[in-house]
Amino acid sequence: MADTESDAAAETLPPTISGFAITHCANCAAGWTRRGTKGGVIIVCLLDRKPVWADIADCDRYERKDESEPSAPSQP
Repeated sequence: MADTESDAAAETLPPTISGFAITHCANCAAGWTRRGTKGGVIIVCLLDRKPVWADIADCDRYERKDESEPSAPSQP
């Protein structure tokens, strides 16, 4: 398992991400968005357990994330 962004990928450019992945997968309840220190972005589908396809155009499992995420209680 790679410990750093540079160890994780030998490529210098982040993977290509489709417009659908940016507008839907990044906002889906089953999606995680990972950002690297060098500007790379990877969107991972938790249903597939791997990065979304570079040319994804539709998904029948899309479910928008809740906008209201609970915030951490303040410390006194």
